[in-house]
Amino acid sequence: MWTLAFFIGLFAGIISGMVSVGGSIIVTSMLILLSAVFQLKLDMKQIVTTTAFYTLFTTISGAIYFWLNKLVVNKIVIYFGIPAVISSLISSLLANSFNDNVLQGIFAIFALLAAVAIILPSRNKEVEVDDQFPYFTSVFLSVIVGMVGGMIGVAAGFLYMPIFLRLFRLSIRQAVGTGMVVGGMLCVGTILGKLSGEYIRMDVIVPLGISGVIGAVIGGKLTGLISEKWLNLLMCLIMAAIAVQTIVVFLANSLMVSLPVVIVAALVITVAFIWLIFSFNKTYVKTRT
Repeated sequence: MWTLAFFIGLFAGIISGMVSVGGSIIVTSMLILLSAVFQLKLDMKQIVTTTAFYTLFTTISGAIYFWLNKLVVNKIVIYFGIPAVISSLISSLLANSFNDNVLQGIFAIFALLAAVAIILPSRNKEVEVDDQFPYFTSVFLSVIVGMVGGMIGVAAGFLYMPIFLRLFRLSIRQAVGTGMVVGGMLCVGTILGKLSGEYIRMDVIVPLGISGVIGAVIGGKLTGLISEKWLNLLMCLIMAAIAVQTIVVFLANSLMVSLPVVIVAALVITVAFIWLIFSFNKTYVKTRT
């Protein structure tokens, strides 16, 4: 289990270091897949707790870097981060009474939404956050994001990144930096709701955390070698693959859907994602040239 966890963390860390989002959702989806394939004794609550610890470890160093470079918007951290901590703690405690099939279903739905949110292009424009700051909207959305993160274990970066880019109209670097701080805060709430010993698997958490930090450093160095166009395409492809894999596992493992139906569903979703990715990728490239 140590070896599997180490390589999962390393892969997720590299991808997260390269494209800034997706590390926690990769870890969650791969742990679900490997638990189903290799019959590992990991239930969804343990996977949720493991992912929360992994995300907390891998975001600390990055958050410090962005904070020192003044790329963290303090007002968003306060009005988005604090409500997210509270709601993630509450939803994490409530999720302890849910069965694995329900939690996997919730994760599958949001993995699909994550892929769509990442693929859709955003025309962000940096503005001053102090101008007409949407206090109520910020708190409302942070509660929703915190509830999702508390239930399925991911820092919900796939939700708050589009919010930071489209609602608050931050620059990419500001969105990433602020998102790391908020994501770390959200993970704290999730972990507090899972302090029971049965949910904490140190044999998975430790190798994941160590390899995740190493992978994030490697991914950060690789970013300078790959153009923005290809990074964007890579991020879209990875998120689409995760969505397809997660839905397939949920249909086959939790809903016990017959194999032919699962194959057809996987093919349809895959074709739809490929069309979306390359259609929007062409649009993105044209707007950049």
